[in-house]
Amino acid sequence: MIEQGILKSLKGIKPGSTQETWAKALKAVLDAGKADGFKDAPLSAASVESIQPPVTERPDRKEIKVRLQQIAAEFAKQPLTPELVTQTHQAIWQARGELIDETFDVPPCTYTQKGLEKLKKEGKRVGYLPPEVATQAGRHKLGEMYPEMGSYSVQEGNPVTNDYSPSGWFDYEVSINAPYLDTTEDQLLERTRENGRKLLSLNQYIVAFQDSKLFTDHYLDEKSTWVRVASRHDGRMVNALVNGDGYLLVLADLKPDVHFPNFGGRSSGV
Repeated sequence: MIEQGILKSLKGIKPGSTQETWAKALKAVLDAGKADGFKDAPLSAASVESIQPPVTERPDRKEIKVRLQQIAAEFAKQPLTPELVTQTHQAIWQARGELIDETFDVPPCTYTQKGLEKLKKEGKRVGYLPPEVATQAGRHKLGEMYPEMGSYSVQEGNPVTNDYSPSGWFDYEVSINAPYLDTTEDQLLERTRENGRKLLSLNQYIVAFQDSKLFTDHYLDEKSTWVRVASRHDGRMVNALVNGDGYLLVLADLKPDVHFPNFGGRSSGV
């Protein structure tokens, strides 16, 4: 059973550690679902990442993280304009590029002033995803930028495919708890289509929750909601969440017709 796999994965984890806290939280979520929505299989790197130890940042990475926080603080002080959004995300991706010794070009924001104001009123934020990190093959670079995610899905050669791999400017819901809760896979896809939106890919979701942490000091879904994203493992749509320490958990065990009150999705305008 899944619960047995979790207990097996807990061996060697020190009592009271961050890993134990995260592992217990995972077990509680699965217990809440009574495991009837998940495949009867043990945990493995192929379906759920192992519990990762805390990551120690090098001094240069810490300096870049501080600069990113300063960029976000300056953004919050100024009126929202396409020019400000462009400049802010250019600075963000310059800093993120320095984390992995790469350069990312960010073109001018494609959203108008009225469009940005409308999105803000609707509880949405604009983000940017460079083409170089928008695909399954490039997702590991996001994992290198943020090693605390510790997920098998952001490792080089990972098995998590994308239904589509959009890059460039996109918008997403900013509420910490996910929208579209208590929906099956078909219901979620239907509701997003009716709203003229599409589910975020896993790559977009990663950028969205990292931006959320940067701008609000809170990760999306850190309060234990899960989201289905437009990415798959072995043909099954994956669902994900992030805990308060930045650990990313990606599962491929939720059946399409199963729904839970804390399972939803996040989307972007088409």
